[in-house]
Amino acid sequence: MSTIAEPPSADPSVTARPETSLSARPLPAGTAPIKPEYLIHQTPTVDSSSTSALNNLDIDDLAEGATTSGSGDARDNKRRKPNKKERKGQNKARHFPVIRETNVKICKAWETTGSCERGESCKFAHSWDGYFEIKPKDVYLNFDGKLQDQPPYVEDKEDRGGEDIIGSRINLSTTCPVLRDLGYCPYGWRCRFLGGHVKKIQDQSGGNGASTSSGPITRLGEWELLNLSTGEKEGGKWKHGETNWVDWDVINSLKRNEYDFPFSRAYLSKVEPEKPFTLSNSKPKYSSKQPKNKRKAVSAMDEESAMNVSEEAAMNNEEDASNGDGANVEKEKEEEKGYVVGESEVMDVPLRPEEKKRLNWEGGRYLAPLTTVGNLPFRRLCVDYGATITISEMALAQPLVSGHNDEWALCRRHESEKMFGVQLAGGFANRMVPAAELIKNTLHGGVDFVDINMGCPIDLVFNQGAGSALMDAPGRLAKMMVGMNRALGDIPLTVKFRTGVANGKPNAHKLIPRFATQWGAGALTVHGRSRQQRYSKLADWDYIKTCAETLRESLKDANLAPVPIFGNGDCFSAQGYYEEMEKSGVDGVMVARGALIKPWIFTEIKERREWDISATERLEGIRKYAEFGLSHWGSDTQGINTTRRFLCEALSFQCRYVPLGILERLPAKLNERPPAYRGRNELETLLSSPFSNDWVKISEMFLGKVDDGFNFIPKHKSNAYGNEEAQG
Repeated sequence: MSTIAEPPSADPSVTARPETSLSARPLPAGTAPIKPEYLIHQTPTVDSSSTSALNNLDIDDLAEGATTSGSGDARDNKRRKPNKKERKGQNKARHFPVIRETNVKICKAWETTGSCERGESCKFAHSWDGYFEIKPKDVYLNFDGKLQDQPPYVEDKEDRGGEDIIGSRINLSTTCPVLRDLGYCPYGWRCRFLGGHVKKIQDQSGGNGASTSSGPITRLGEWELLNLSTGEKEGGKWKHGETNWVDWDVINSLKRNEYDFPFSRAYLSKVEPEKPFTLSNSKPKYSSKQPKNKRKAVSAMDEESAMNVSEEAAMNNEEDASNGDGANVEKEKEEEKGYVVGESEVMDVPLRPEEKKRLNWEGGRYLAPLTTVGNLPFRRLCVDYGATITISEMALAQPLVSGHNDEWALCRRHESEKMFGVQLAGGFANRMVPAAELIKNTLHGGVDFVDINMGCPIDLVFNQGAGSALMDAPGRLAKMMVGMNRALGDIPLTVKFRTGVANGKPNAHKLIPRFATQWGAGALTVHGRSRQQRYSKLADWDYIKTCAETLRESLKDANLAPVPIFGNGDCFSAQGYYEEMEKSGVDGVMVARGALIKPWIFTEIKERREWDISATERLEGIRKYAEFGLSHWGSDTQGINTTRRFLCEALSFQCRYVPLGILERLPAKLNERPPAYRGRNELETLLSSPFSNDWVKISEMFLGKVDDGFNFIPKHKSNAYGNEEAQG
């Protein structure tokens, strides 16, 4: 322990002793080196204190997102010994209610077309009467307004339209973000930025808001609605600047289990003949029980069964093709390259490399798939900062083939995403192969590659045989990858995986030669941690180097073209990016948590510099996220609250960023946490706050005051806003 020299005391009875106060102790490992003039305390107050102490909460309220009930017996809570897991961990019981104007629910069909097939039997309103009495006032938003690092951080201007009920609700000085982004606003009168696309008229013959014509209502009282459009006439598969919209008839057929999967049915009947082809969650009902020993013998197929069918089956397929008539021959010629439906697929012949699109990713700036936070608006923000390769959040194969709208929404792609992929998670070929076939048929042209998640460490996914559990199941993995590769046609299949399942027992290097030479992977990404590590300790970049060398040697031996391989783990600066890439020999580095904390890391990588970004520049990025979120989720009340929720999710990570100008050492490291500090100005201090009340305050700068009923429970801490967890 270090000692501090003090002048000797004049009192001879006083015995000098070394200083032992906390302020004299060296900073513990993992603490960011903040310059002394910015420290509030010289002990890491935020991280050394429990969340309950910081928020004045009862520790019992922090039990994995549980809420306090007023009817409970307080004595039971006192008797119960707190569990360690209750003091930390994730909120797994998060719930975010949908908030909209509940008193008057407008019929969507009537609102957009002026008519409704249900007529008087429709349970929703066919008139705007009473709507504006309950509609909240407009939100003021000015994208050209100057941002300041001292309060007020953004300007607030109120320019009400008049004394009438509509005029009292609108702000004529606001800008509609959807109109600015798309050139029209599909939310019409429900838009919370309505003042940006209405004008006052002299002729007040617009009526009282009831339907009087075949089209939507565009005139109410003194006001005329401008730039109303549903975006249906944009043409092609693009709508609202986004693609990968799935037709309703496809969704309905999936929900009714009526969608046809010809390739998956044929492929799975060969590699898993003992299993009937079904996509329902219920267990199949067999007409007669098969002998246990027979089932075991049939199910003992290894990876070779996925790539090779019997010689007799291959000859039969060849004979059928030669005996076909001229029409069948012409049909086969017209079929898409690399994809042949049904029994005509000769599965013992691997796909030729030229049948797949090549992924030229060398030096690409790759944003990792990030659950919850890696949504379309966040990816769009990262592209704006310089990301060149983006991928969807992890989508589960079972909900996709079952027609769940929420899961399909994860596959949506913005037009700014030039290289975009969809990541699938599943543990078995009888789900993943149909999901791949479905993506090929419904999203072809909107997906540049499909990625298999082999890295997810969470128990819910792992225990179902998916995610990192596939690392120990090469037989299942082979059937899955070969089938998905053929189902996808010319769309490349990629894999993202960890070093292995258990610490000290890496096996990725054993799978890598098969990925590219046998199973047809178009690109590989290695996360330098095991499943057991989760996100603790540092990523093993030496092992990533071994993986890169193994891949290149196996491709050379097989005389195959190069396949890009990316490393992943702890990238938090441009310096770290290029150092790890050069040291390991990978083609690029996938950025994950580093992008959550500082999305502008892609600008740093692109320009090869460490950016001491100012507080107002960070706030400008938050304003852009708000704009992108409103354009994606909507500018009505529901869209504003959805955008606010995901903006708070993003701020729960961005608050961990420590400005470079207050650090004693560069570059910053991902695994370091700062002691309590103040920023160089008030805005920088506010942006570093770990409290959700401050995140909501930041959201109000661009999304207006919080609506009644809004609550936010962070994913990683019980520092909640708007419900019992926030009660002190």
